[in-house]
Amino acid sequence: MDNIYVSPTEFASISGVSRQTLIFYEKKGIFLPAYKNEKGYRFYLMSQLDIIATIQSLQKIGLSLEEIKDYIEHRNVQSTYELFSNKINTLKEIITTYHKMINMMETKCQLITKANQILTDMVYIEYRDEIKIIKSDYIPFNSKEINQYKILGEHIKYRKKQNHSLGHAISGMVEWKKMLKSKRKKTFYQYYYTILDNQLEDENYDIIPSGNYLVIYHKGTYETSYQSYHLFLDYAKKNHLILDDIAYDESLIDELTEANPQNYITQISVKFKKELE
Repeated sequence: MDNIYVSPTEFASISGVSRQTLIFYEKKGIFLPAYKNEKGYRFYLMSQLDIIATIQSLQKIGLSLEEIKDYIEHRNVQSTYELFSNKINTLKEIITTYHKMINMMETKCQLITKANQILTDMVYIEYRDEIKIIKSDYIPFNSKEINQYKILGEHIKYRKKQNHSLGHAISGMVEWKKMLKSKRKKTFYQYYYTILDNQLEDENYDIIPSGNYLVIYHKGTYETSYQSYHLFLDYAKKNHLILDDIAYDESLIDELTEANPQNYITQISVKFKKELE
């Protein structure tokens, strides 16, 4: 069988590689006919099927034509092991990246679905499981606004470095009772935080505790979320509730999903407990 010569058409039919591809491989010096007669007609050996199969396999794992040519000319057991071992690691990294992209998009879709189902300017009661988060540095309430943005920038850098850019937008913790008593006309965050879908082994994290929360869904820009805080006080007074001092602002609809900031939806949550009778 090794000495059987066939025409390009026959070889193409048997190998599943088109004649045009065979000619292209020949021009690149990757795969040559076994024989050319005096008239220039090309002939291939059936034993070359193994080489063409090798070329196709190498293309599937992402090698360039130049890399394939070099590999075929110098291949041995050790070089094959090194090539495949490196490619396995590369493909695992690609798979991990795609999984993270899928998780990000699934989270965004879940947040959008939730935002489309809720009503704004009313109070909900929701039970929350514990949530792991990474917090920024603390921002004192009397700080200048520029300090808030500087710490936000540092949190963005850390989030990116640790690959925490997930489906959840950067969120904020607010000393909301101080906000209501102050003369500030913009929501001022004491911490920025990122909800963790995963964490690094050596990474310290904080927790948003489990429990019952009053939840408001505010429509409008991030800076105006404080305008909904009074709803907490009204509801707590009527229902004899004691509210924590910290509110958690998390975007459901943000700049990624909506061009008009007036259509942003922010989920605002405050933990509560019943007054003792």
